[in-house]
This record gives sequence, C-alpha cells and structure tokens, in this order.
Amino acid sequence: MLVVERVKLIGAPVSTKKVEPVLDLIRGDQVELALQKLRLVNKKSAHHIYKLLKSAVANVEHNKKMEVKEMMVLKAWATKSKERRFKRFRPIARGRAHPYVKHRSNIFIEIGYGS
Repeated sequence: MLVVERVKLIGAPVSTKKVEPVLDLIRGDQVELALQKLRLVNKKSAHHIYKLLKSAVANVEHNKKMEVKEMMVLKAWATKSKERRFKRFRPIARGRAHPYVKHRSNIFIEIGYGS
C-alpha cells in the first residue's frame, strides 16, 4: 500500500457514531466510486466526507501532479473531538435544567495505491 494523501476534518458537527457507517461504505473502494456513493447517501455526515474526499483528490491532482483514476480509499476512520463539544441545557419541570452535549468528530481519510 502506497499512501499518497492523508486529509483530516477536525470538529465535524456530527457524532462519531453517525459517521462510521458512512465511512464503512467507502473504505476500500476506488476514489471515483466512493464519490458517487457519497453523493447518493442521504446522511448529514456523507456531505462532510464528500467534501473531504474531493479536497484530497484536488490536492493529489494539483500538488503532486498524479492521476486519481487507480487510487483507492485505503483507510477511513473517525474519532471523538473533545475540544469542540457544545454544552447545552434543556428546561424541564420546576424551573430546572438538564444538560446535554452536542458531539463532534474528527474524520481522517487516506487515499493511495493499494494491492
């Protein structure tokens, strides 16, 4: 496996639990097929992953002057983003408040030539 480009999105406004199934769809696919799949998936995280993958393709074509046709998504994973959590409160009975957290995630994608 030859990794050509590694891109990351820090603090995507969607939880890791919702990102992972979309990453499972594209892991191991060719880049063009992965982009087509992401366009058809009706998930919020698919839009963020699509933009991230398009950025990786543009970096390879412009900076490294390489063709993307044979490249594959070698690795794709997501982790929790601890720094950028939003803490919110929801009003409940008797003037109290219950806290809840809006989770965020870090998304990483590696593209390159695989075997």
